[in-house]
Amino acid sequence: MRGIDMENERTAGYELEELLPVAAWLTDKYTSKESSSVTYETASALMEAVCYCIQECFSQNTNGILSAEKGIHARQAYEKGYLNVLEKAGKAKELYEKLIVDFEDYGCLNYRETIIKGLPAFFMKYDARFRPQDHILTLDYPDLLPGEPLSGVDRIYSYLLHITMEKKLLEQFPRQAVCGLLESLQPDYKNLYMDNICYPVLLHALICMVGDCPVRELQAGREEKKLLRIYLEGDSLDKAAEKVKALLGMLVSQMTGMGQEEQDYFAGMGRELAVRMMQAAKSAE
Repeated sequence: MRGIDMENERTAGYELEELLPVAAWLTDKYTSKESSSVTYETASALMEAVCYCIQECFSQNTNGILSAEKGIHARQAYEKGYLNVLEKAGKAKELYEKLIVDFEDYGCLNYRETIIKGLPAFFMKYDARFRPQDHILTLDYPDLLPGEPLSGVDRIYSYLLHITMEKKLLEQFPRQAVCGLLESLQPDYKNLYMDNICYPVLLHALICMVGDCPVRELQAGREEKKLLRIYLEGDSLDKAAEKVKALLGMLVSQMTGMGQEEQDYFAGMGRELAVRMMQAAKSAE
């Protein structure tokens, strides 16, 4: 779900005057009716919470978010959306519990801190009622394709889906090969590496594919880069990106057995990896 745009004064087809009573009800719940006023910041956050849950109510509508016209009152939409938020938070927790089974951080401190130490804070502190739009964490270890701006449990759920796919890909390579690659790029990678580990792994795996050397070893040398230069010779970036997307599809399907959704996810890296591969090919000249 996209971030809430309060400038529109409309959410999922509801006008501001339809949302205000719901926000007032939520404010009473927030203050336990012990106060008739809250700060501007709190009032804004509670209105955003209302909008977030209402949008969540209709987020699965493939025909677009249109609700007021369908006769559902804003309060009903809010309550249904709130239940959807709770359900998604539960699904995110299930994803996380599966993710950390046999989790390997390859010695990368930022990866470990984000997944093992950071993410549990979300499940302990997430407030689905009063701040569902707040995902709490900065997620310092980046997923490959964050996608559209997301917030709250939507961001965490999307992040966990992505990290789960990336973990499955990384598991296809020996730990020693991944660690050796990272160390060759940054000797003190364990403390200083802040990027996604899949970037260099995918890059070197693809170069190995083109160079016809063992992919899982991730040891692409000068000769492989010369073959890469020939493979990409004369290509525009768009053409190179198409070639790289095709290679990514083969790599992911053959090595991991992942389905089309996962293949599409990694294919989204086609253009960026094409840039890096063209740079690697140029270095072999």
